[in-house]
Amino acid sequence: MSWPRAVAVALPMLLLAAAEARPHHAFSPVYDDKRVISVTGVVTEFRFVNPHAMMFMDVTNDTGKLVQWTVEFAGRLNLSEFGWTADSIEAGERVTVTGNPTHTGSARMFFRKILRADGTELLPGNAQRLDTIEEQRRRRRQNSQQP
Repeated sequence: MSWPRAVAVALPMLLLAAAEARPHHAFSPVYDDKRVISVTGVVTEFRFVNPHAMMFMDVTNDTGKLVQWTVEFAGRLNLSEFGWTADSIEAGERVTVTGNPTHTGSARMFFRKILRADGTELLPGNAQRLDTIEEQRRRRRQNSQQP
């Protein structure tokens, strides 16, 4: 293959790949990992997408004003490894979300835990995995101590 022909073939493929690439941000420039806050409100939408799943919720602030909060999650692929689906959170649910706020104080946070009205919790996949691993360790210790 000649050099001009190789460039003519490779260039469109590179442009297509660049168009598919989406900008991605690091956690620490946006979110404050040293602070954790909780807000309670009604879910208006849950988007189970990549690079980050997103949830939008209406929260009544201290002055009685309705504020739309944005909650950012890990991506769909990461969440689905731990059993999450597009139906894991439904519009209309009243929830309390705990997470890391932004450095700017905007109505946005990174998800750490959701507490549903019935008392059940949704945790990020890694936390659920760590809980499962810890439970397995407890059972092994228990079994090893039995005669």
